[in-house]
Amino acid sequence: MTKPFQKTMLITSIVYLVIGLILIIWPDAARQIIIYAIGAAALLYGGFRIVDFFVRKEHLSGTVQVGVALGIACLLLGLFLIFKVNLVVALLAAVIGVAVIVDSVLRLQVALNLRHIGARHWLILFVTALVTLGFGILLLFNPFTVVKVATIIAGVILLVDGGFTLWGVLQAQSGAPQRTVILK
Repeated sequence: MTKPFQKTMLITSIVYLVIGLILIIWPDAARQIIIYAIGAAALLYGGFRIVDFFVRKEHLSGTVQVGVALGIACLLLGLFLIFKVNLVVALLAAVIGVAVIVDSVLRLQVALNLRHIGARHWLILFVTALVTLGFGILLLFNPFTVVKVATIIAGVILLVDGGFTLWGVLQAQSGAPQRTVILK
């Protein structure tokens, strides 16, 4: 591993560890900050598109330009994200919940079709479809609890990933020979 690559991986692992801890310790605040950041980025991009349209004066060339329309749409999206954070979380959870419910119902139908033709493992598909159907219904009717749990799980995943990446970088830096362990 080259030194610049090791440095990049070290920084990445530390960032993952920090973000993972933040998501675990403060899931609600972290989620809001992420939505605020996306909203701010949309505002900045929308403002840029509007200013760029008038500075470049491409609209005078006779071609159709969408800079102002796109800019206004991004400004409105940014304002919506910033001022309606909880609504955004609920809407996203509801959309995902509906998608999970539809997928689960379709898998229930497939499982029942498999049962009808005598397939051996239809029950596994049936049970997993019921479980995901339950999660979809929970997402639809209790989005904030589910989203909080999902945020914490994402934090744990980032923490584990960052830890393993850090461990790998430290192993590579130490130059320690890799040992193979054979389990009996």
